[in-house]
Amino acid sequence: MYFAVAVSAGEADTVKIPLVVEATTNVAEVAELITEFMKKNPDISVHYSKIVSGDLFDRVVKSAREQSPADVVWSSAMDLQIKLANDGYAIEYQPAELAQLSAWAQWKDRAYGVTAEPVVIIFNKRLLQGAMVPQDHADLLRLLTEHPAAFQGKIATYDPELSGTGLLFITQDVRITQQTFKLVEAMGRVGVKLYTSSAPMIDRVAAGDFILAYNVPGSYALERAKHDDQLGVIFPSDYTLMMSRIVLIPRLAQHVPQAERFVDFLLSRDGQALLALHSLGSVREDMKPAIPGYANAERALRPIALSIDLLTYLDQAKRHRFLKDWKDALQK
Repeated sequence: MYFAVAVSAGEADTVKIPLVVEATTNVAEVAELITEFMKKNPDISVHYSKIVSGDLFDRVVKSAREQSPADVVWSSAMDLQIKLANDGYAIEYQPAELAQLSAWAQWKDRAYGVTAEPVVIIFNKRLLQGAMVPQDHADLLRLLTEHPAAFQGKIATYDPELSGTGLLFITQDVRITQQTFKLVEAMGRVGVKLYTSSAPMIDRVAAGDFILAYNVPGSYALERAKHDDQLGVIFPSDYTLMMSRIVLIPRLAQHVPQAERFVDFLLSRDGQALLALHSLGSVREDMKPAIPGYANAERALRPIALSIDLLTYLDQAKRHRFLKDWKDALQK
């Protein structure tokens, strides 16, 4: 999508530099941000494309022998972005306000987390009330174990075999606690429904088809809850995973100085505030709480750090072993 802003008569004849931004984020979530960036940088026109994460990764790798078609690559696939950075596909760059960024959201001057997004449990407020609303992971395990009939066929989560996001979330759960497999067993016993994306889970919980969905990206859930009073959002009080959409500049980008200015704006107070309008939390230390309006959740947030550990399950043998353990638990 090409973005345009109103220009004065004097600016109309100015030749603008085309900045190609390829990302997994929906255009609606970044339209204000891109428009404001171009107002502050009238010499740049942004050409923004939404591309699924796997294709985005492939485009960067395949174009490595030529000039990259993208100047900025911004993706929610944290593992694939770190692989690109680790394998030499990203330039080194220190943003203008690097000192304000959380340490977990930086990786070797090559990749930066732009958003702080909690991973939440959602529920239908009409169907689940009072003591039946879980407050943390142990509480959810207890409820599924003690009240299986209430939840039978009525809960959903990601399918980690088919969803990279789902695999990321469940493997991070296991890193924190091996009790995760007991929770998977309990979900299996009540006939959990598996999905490859969050939208149908949110839709079906809001509609009352499901009572609850586990490990849903909070940004989407919080946006929906603004307009749907039937949708409840739980930040588990024992720990709440927090993911980020990672930005990098490809090594052979054609417009590196302009790409650097775009990354600077993404990570600036103004850029972060515009993202927060869509429930995309901030990675800046001077913008707390990270998730606007949810200060009580701050102490339980467990960021998924940008690190080489994110590459673990890109190894097919390790991925296969983990998924076997997950399926075994689900079928107990």
